[in-house]
Amino acid sequence: MNPQEERAIRIRRRVIGMLHAASASHLGSNMSMVETLIAFYSAVDTEKIKRGDPNRDRVVVSKGHSAAATYATLEEFGLLPSAQLDSYHTSGSLLSGHVSHEVESVEHSTGALGHGLSVALGMAIGLNDRAPDSRVFCVCGDGEIQEGSVWEALLLWSHLGLKNLILAIDHNRISSITNTHDVINMDPLSQRFEGLGFVVVTVDGHDVEAILSVIQSSSESEKPTIIVCETIKGKGVSFAENEPIWHYRTINDELLHTAMQALPLENG
Repeated sequence: MNPQEERAIRIRRRVIGMLHAASASHLGSNMSMVETLIAFYSAVDTEKIKRGDPNRDRVVVSKGHSAAATYATLEEFGLLPSAQLDSYHTSGSLLSGHVSHEVESVEHSTGALGHGLSVALGMAIGLNDRAPDSRVFCVCGDGEIQEGSVWEALLLWSHLGLKNLILAIDHNRISSITNTHDVINMDPLSQRFEGLGFVVVTVDGHDVEAILSVIQSSSESEKPTIIVCETIKGKGVSFAENEPIWHYRTINDELLHTAMQALPLENG
């Protein structure tokens, strides 16, 4: 097991524990994008984020249902105190079930889907003028991109040709409790983005190094980059993988034990 794989298991175990303790949902959504978050936070200067440097790289988790994975990743990278995660989704806690900017190191609240890319684009426009070496990373769900506001942002982004913004699509093919193609069929997804003038790279969304490789090569592209991350909703938890109902179900004690057994760490 390589270090990034072990990191992903730690985050998934943390997420499962948080969801179980709070009787919270969104297990499937959180599990599918762990590696994307790891890649993003591996690519940024976390010290600048800690300092609140105005020229820092920024990460916008537009797929707001993945709050638990976002907070657990921030903890893993030293950007959020561990004790704070223990209050997840409890009364009075800042750590709600949707990503909130009230939480340390979170750039934007994304409980309402479809807004994050527009905000990320605005950040990229501002940074392009004063700190062109800084970057903005945004992740959207493949159900979320059915929102019209996402396509308005894509059109403007393509027109401006900004390369300091990188978008990843969590392509798990499940939207809420049904298949995305049964709501609005977006296939062929890559060609839709390419038609707007983007460089589109499809990767195994559970391979951190593959995502990082695209991030690293994006600066050499003549056009902005979109990464389509092929993922499994509920990844790592057998009873939840590719099961739409696990957008809403909660984890009981028995399922907690089953899930943790499926995600062993080499060092305990």
